[in-house]
Parts: sequence; C-alpha cells; structure tokens
Amino acid sequence: MSRADAARPTGRRHGIRAALLLTLPLLLVGCSATPPLPTAPPGVDTESFDGASGNGLWLVPRAELADRILDAVRGGGTVAVTGTVHEFVPSEEGELLPGRTITVDYAGRAGAFRATLAADGVSTSMLVDEGRTAVRGDAGFAAASGRPELVDGVCTVGTDPAVAQWAPFNDPEALLAAVLSEAELSVAAPSGDGETLAVQIGASDSRAGVLVVDRYGPPLPRALTLAETDGDAELSFSDWGAELELGTAAAELGCD
Repeated sequence: MSRADAARPTGRRHGIRAALLLTLPLLLVGCSATPPLPTAPPGVDTESFDGASGNGLWLVPRAELADRILDAVRGGGTVAVTGTVHEFVPSEEGELLPGRTITVDYAGRAGAFRATLAADGVSTSMLVDEGRTAVRGDAGFAAASGRPELVDGVCTVGTDPAVAQWAPFNDPEALLAAVLSEAELSVAAPSGDGETLAVQIGASDSRAGVLVVDRYGPPLPRALTLAETDGDAELSFSDWGAELELGTAAAELGCD
C-alpha cells in the first residue's frame, strides 16, 4: 500500500460510522472530548479548510501549487511511471511536424531506480542504485552515443552519461518540475466523493493539460495529460511508496 493510499480514506462514510460506533461506549461513560479536526496545511486559510473534504489543495494560492505538489513528490518515496510522450518539431516554414515518440517505463526514486526508455528506433535500459550505474542500449542508441560497448552493457561506480541523455524522463520530480514550475495552475474545489483532484495546467482559455493528484493526504500525482504546441503526453503514476527491488534489474543488465 502506498503512503497516499494509507493516508486516503477507503469507504470514508462507512469508516467514520464505524469509528463512531467504536467510541460510543467511551462517550457514554462520560468522555465528552471530541477529536480535533485535521490541521490546515501551511498556506491554507484555516477558516475555509475542512479536513473531511480532503487536503485543501484547492485553497492553496495558485503561485504555491507547484511547490506543494513537488514537495509531495519528494516525500512520496518510490513511484512507478509509465506512458508516452510525443514531440513536435517546427519546420523551417514554421509548420509543426511529428518528432520523437518517447516511451517511459520507470520505477524507483531519486538515486535508486530502474528505467527502460525508447524513442523512435533507439532504446536504453538503466539501473541507478546508490552509487552504481548499469546501462545497456540497443545498437541504435550505442551508435548514436558513439559507445559500442553499450550493446553488451556497462557497469560503473558513479553516474554514466547515458543516464543524463534521457533526462528528465528518468526523473519524475524533474519532469514534473519542468511541466509545472512555469505554468499557470489552478484547482477547482471538489464535488462528490471522488478521491482525486484535477490540477489545470495553463490558463482557462489556453489549457495545456491536466495533472490528476490525490485529494486525501499529500497531493501525489496519479496521471498527467498534456497537449501543447511542442508535444503531448500521457503518463501515469502509481505504487507510491512501494518497496523497491532492484536486484532483478541488475542481474538482467549483467551487474548483479
């Protein structure tokens, strides 16, 4: 279970009803104290905050939304990221032409992750694990990098240039920071019993995308959809805080 899943109520109404039933005997024997409401997060108007409605992200000043989400990402531990990014490249005439199609399959956290990334005929599998790096690329990537040894795999202590070549697609925090930090963001107040919030990326008359985040607990990302002039993306984020096992990936890359 992820940290966000642990923090988010499941069957919220039934859970509250069950909690009331469990505490009823204590109330009958004279305990009149009621538990305090959750404290409003920093930067949220305490008079407007209702902890039962969620994490209050919709009350955060717009200029602080990116920082609040990125703080949650940094504190969320490991995550699995999968999806596709399509790039568009301007021609000399100014026309946008289809560019690379990048596929992402990542699991881990900063400093400890495994990832397989591909882009139009070249692909790379990599492992970064607390000071060691393993990289294996196909013939196309090895040729483009001028490193034929990548076909058989390279194991090093420290970083490998091939990891940086795929940035920021092998770093969820950096990827989200690139998308969010300079964008106009907004969040509508929740309605109904949904467990997520939609963070609009871009102005209302020129929306560039939507980031779906958790409504309860830290606002951890769940899905990113982008449709901009320089490309579009569909990425999913799951398994926040899951236990990370890199041994299999290391063995597959010949670096166990």
